[in-house]
Amino acid sequence: MRKHFRQTHSFTVLMLAMFVAQLSGCASTSASPSTTEFNAPANDVSNANEHSPQHQQQHTPPAVVEQYSDVWEKIQHANTIDVHDDAEVRKQRNFFDDKQKFMNQVGERAEPFLYYIVSQLEARNMPLELALLPIVESGYNPLAQANGPAGLWQMIPATGRNFGLTVNSAYDGRKDALASTDAVLDYLQHLYDTLDKDWINAVAAYNTGELVIKAAINKNKAKGKPTDFWSLGIPAKRVQTVPKWLAFIQIIRAPNHYNLKVRPIANRPFLDRVPAPNGVDIGQIANAAGLSKAEFKTYNPGFRQGVIPSKGKYQIALPLENIGQYQENHDKLYAQKRYDSQSYIVKSGDSLGTIAAKFDTSVKALKQANNLTSDRLKIGQELTLLTPMAANDNAPEPAKANTKSDSKAKSSTKTNANGTKTTSSKSADMPTAKAKTYKVKSGDSLDKIARKNKVKLADLMKWNQLNSKSIIKPGQELKISE
Repeated sequence: MRKHFRQTHSFTVLMLAMFVAQLSGCASTSASPSTTEFNAPANDVSNANEHSPQHQQQHTPPAVVEQYSDVWEKIQHANTIDVHDDAEVRKQRNFFDDKQKFMNQVGERAEPFLYYIVSQLEARNMPLELALLPIVESGYNPLAQANGPAGLWQMIPATGRNFGLTVNSAYDGRKDALASTDAVLDYLQHLYDTLDKDWINAVAAYNTGELVIKAAINKNKAKGKPTDFWSLGIPAKRVQTVPKWLAFIQIIRAPNHYNLKVRPIANRPFLDRVPAPNGVDIGQIANAAGLSKAEFKTYNPGFRQGVIPSKGKYQIALPLENIGQYQENHDKLYAQKRYDSQSYIVKSGDSLGTIAAKFDTSVKALKQANNLTSDRLKIGQELTLLTPMAANDNAPEPAKANTKSDSKAKSSTKTNANGTKTTSSKSADMPTAKAKTYKVKSGDSLDKIARKNKVKLADLMKWNQLNSKSIIKPGQELKISE
């Protein structure tokens, strides 16, 4: 018995020493790196520890959500998109090799938005590699503006409106990083479903147009050939986004191999959205949330004016850590001076002075409201005019929103009782399945029409032979069932 005790005791001491050594090793290597270095897939790490004593004693498996602390690393391990060893992809990869300054910029700009984009892709069961598309489109700059396209995803106005974004003189939903992500993912899913279930086809169509890729697919089908992107033989010049996007997939999968380091972005929510207070100066909102005006604009680049539009429902994005402070100060915003906004189209003979006099404002106020740096105006240019809101409009936004929806419901009931506008009220109550067509109204978009009639946007587009760039006009009749 004594001999057995000694052996057991020695074994215990030995195991204890090994365990302490293991803990020391962990302590020396667990510090967070300043940049992300992907050396081995997480699965390989798990397998290496599978037979260790510590692993055997662990009965509760780690939660999946905790598997990656860095969002880039999560994308790296997705492995959904198959990247061929293509000459154009290699060319793009070589171009970005060692471009550390650019990658630093991308990491800094992407930090507020990347988690949201990846979480939305994950929720929709879409490839996480699609989160790299804004690197190619805009360098992850939500304020990026070309001739027509704008925002992180570089959407054109017609596509943005068709997929539910508001684009006007006061607000551009394409520059709202969160709202535009929702719209773009709807669009990419539509393209994937339409273009033979191929995600690279979808990205190619996003770049060059749905009809171009559809024609190439139909041509291959007629010849009995495959319809995946690599079989379509589309010249690289027509789909420049594709090889760049595929090159970045390879770079993110192994950045060290390309002399690059990727700034880590925490795998947890950064922003959340709350209702925006109509007519309030964005400087006051920023102050209420404990942010600088520049920080607020970084998270909310969709607002084109110095105030939240006075009409319509909008949302603002705030860092989670600032939402509590904003809610505490929310009601105080309505005690401040608020503004009503309206649009004015510049006519022949107009000047800032004549417009200011006509609307009882100043040239300085007019220039501030429209971010103008010179006095020059163009015929047809849209200007925003700000006038102080009436005192009785100073109710908190949630109350206004509820009252508005309640009054809408009541007026709908009154309309039925009085017998006026019977057609519109009946169509609201009538099951949408019975309707065959829908007449487009002013302010409609394909997304709004689809939601109003409870049909899929993809179906609506298919039934009417429309694509993302199609323009619909008031009075136009659309099929809303097959």
